This record gives sequence, structure tokens and C-alpha cells, in this order.
Amino acid sequence: MLTVSVVIPTFNRSKLVVRAIDSVLSQTYKDYEIIVVDDGSTDNTSGILKPYMSRIRYFYQANQGASAAKNKGMQLARGKWISILDSDDLWLPTKLELQLNTVTPLGKDFGACFTNCSFFGDANLVISAFEQAGLCDDAASGPLLNPLKFILTRHPAIHFQSLLVLRSLMEELNGFDEDLWVAEDTDLLFRLAFKTRFCFANQPVVRIDRSQSRKGLMELFSQRDDRVFRSREHMFRKWICLRENVDHEVRHRIYQKLKRLYYDWLIVKLYQFRCAEALEIARKIRATGDDSRKRWATLFFRARRKLASIRENYGRRSF
Repeated sequence: MLTVSVVIPTFNRSKLVVRAIDSVLSQTYKDYEIIVVDDGSTDNTSGILKPYMSRIRYFYQANQGASAAKNKGMQLARGKWISILDSDDLWLPTKLELQLNTVTPLGKDFGACFTNCSFFGDANLVISAFEQAGLCDDAASGPLLNPLKFILTRHPAIHFQSLLVLRSLMEELNGFDEDLWVAEDTDLLFRLAFKTRFCFANQPVVRIDRSQSRKGLMELFSQRDDRVFRSREHMFRKWICLRENVDHEVRHRIYQKLKRLYYDWLIVKLYQFRCAEALEIARKIRATGDDSRKRWATLFFRARRKLASIRENYGRRSF
């Protein structure tokens, strides 16, 4: 059996996917396969990849979204471990070697290993993922005692691009939720945290693209697309319904995240003057138990904070 299956999902990134593949081919650890899942690209992805066909396994499918592409890659995988690399991100040459040297001595209880990451494409992001998330550990590597703490934070320490995980665990969890347009990585990490122990390597051997010019999911967030809100609502509600090992404190945090999501969603609908949709979301807020006084106070506070943020980012502009 191969040791590692590297899955690279891609969609219309012919200019970037080769760079990602090259970063895997440069790994110092060599017992791996590369599976590229082309999720319905309409650019020249297949043509660009022709020189690589002897070194990768290429699969084309009709466009079904990121979760479906990743799941297909896992179905095709033959390795003991799986690592997923987004087609616009990069690995440094020692990534796989470092992780296997970290996780193997820890034993069978550890089925997931992640590394620190650096960012490029945004001049404002000069700190590492661990620093951004507040994972301040002087050790070069070791066990992570409370993975949920670093999965549920605003700035996660665990990025899926850096994760090495047992294929058997991914299969047990049925992979990524294909009903999610966004946050499918966060959802799987949350569920994974109840199945295995995590360990980390402190070196930033993964480079994540944060270029603002990228299209796709970044546009969904910037446009406050309903699919972003509906995906997160689905995810939070699913987590709340999980029975296994979800303690009261974690469940409460998830419930609070769901309520904040509803308030943000309501504010967007009010700005868009979509009154019927705003009323539907207001009913969801009421169902969480907040009385009318608290609802109005929270709505006013969050709307005022949003206005302040808009003025800070774009200057004094009218809506």
C-alpha cells in the first residue's frame, strides 16, 4: 500500500494547478501518489496537465463543487494517509516527511497531523497561521490537547491544506458534506476531532494563497451570498444535533455562533430591502429564545458595528 495519497481538486485554475503539482513533486518524501480531480473546468486545465499525466492520476467530472471533488479524490485514493492540497496553494519540500516523522512515533491514537502555514498574496498577512490563531507553542512538534479550541476560533490554526489524516478516518466520516458551499473543511475537522487525536509540526511548510483577486468562493463571501449563510446554518445545526461527546460548553458555543449568524444574515437582508426574507430570518432568531428587547438591542449593536467597519474600509460613502 502507498503511504500517502495527495488529492488536488481544481476548477478553472490552469495557471495555478501546475505550481501546486510541482510543489508535491518536489517533496523529499517520495512514497505518494497525486490525484488531480478536475471539477468541470472550462479553461485549458486538461491541456496544461498533459506533460504531467505520467506522474499524476487525472479525473474529470462535471462541476459539482469543492466537497464533491475532494470526495471523489478520496474514493480514488490508495494510500494509508490522505493529504488535500488546494490547487492555488503550495507545499514546501519537507512537508510530508516532517509530518510522517511527527505522527508515526506517537502511535495509533493519533490519526491527524497538521503543520503551521504562511500566507502570500496579501501584504497585510505577515504572521503565520499559528500566530494568527494564538497557538503559541515553543515545541517543534507534539500533541494538540484541545483541537476544538483551534477549530472553532475566528482564525483557525488547522488548515486542511496542511493536514495529513488517515484515509480510514475520512471514510468513517463519509468525507466532506456536499450540501456545504463553504466551510466544508471546518465541518470535517470538527467531526474528526471526536474520532482521533491531533498532533502538530510547528514549521510553516504550507503556503496559502490569500490574493484578493481570486474568484470563486471569495466572491461569495464579499457579496454576502445566501449560500454562505445557508451553508453555515446547515453546519451549525448539524453540529448541535451531534450526540457523541459534544459537551455542554461546546454545544453552547455553537448555538451562540448560530445566533450571530442569523443576526448578520438579517442585517444583510435589511440593507438589501428584502423584507420578506428578513422576516423569515427574524422568525429564526425568535425561535432561539431571544426576547424582542434583546433582539432589537443585538440587531442595533451589530448594525452599528458593521457600519463602522464599512467606513473604516471604504471611507465615507453612502449606501
